[in-house]
Amino acid sequence: MKRPAALFLAVSIALIAFACKKNGDSETPAVPSANAQYPQYPPGTQPYPTAQPYPTAPQPYPTAPQPYPPPTATAAPTMVVPGPMALPCQNDSTCGTHHCNVQYQKCAFPCQSEADCVTGAHCMMGVCAPKMGQ
Repeated sequence: MKRPAALFLAVSIALIAFACKKNGDSETPAVPSANAQYPQYPPGTQPYPTAQPYPTAPQPYPTAPQPYPPPTATAAPTMVVPGPMALPCQNDSTCGTHHCNVQYQKCAFPCQSEADCVTGAHCMMGVCAPKMGQ
């Protein structure tokens, strides 16, 4: 009983493989060649003109090193525009740890940088606080 089943299975597989191969060959489209998509140019012509190099004059080498430009003076940090809660002032003595912004005649409050605080204090979340360890 094993022999006829094995023979039937082998013949079935062979027929299926042969049928698939035959159908696959007839249904596959022909792949166009690269020459079919892009026309060839006649001999002796090029699709684009060749680039001609631009003539350049030789550049002389500098004989001495070029000096660096002089350093420019950096602008002093500007003070913050005082907020509506800032106290009026004429000098730093009435502002505590903040500087007095004499342009507005108010203390530099809330601070935005170290320029708004007196020496020995730093700007922390809008308030000039004394530095630790000093």
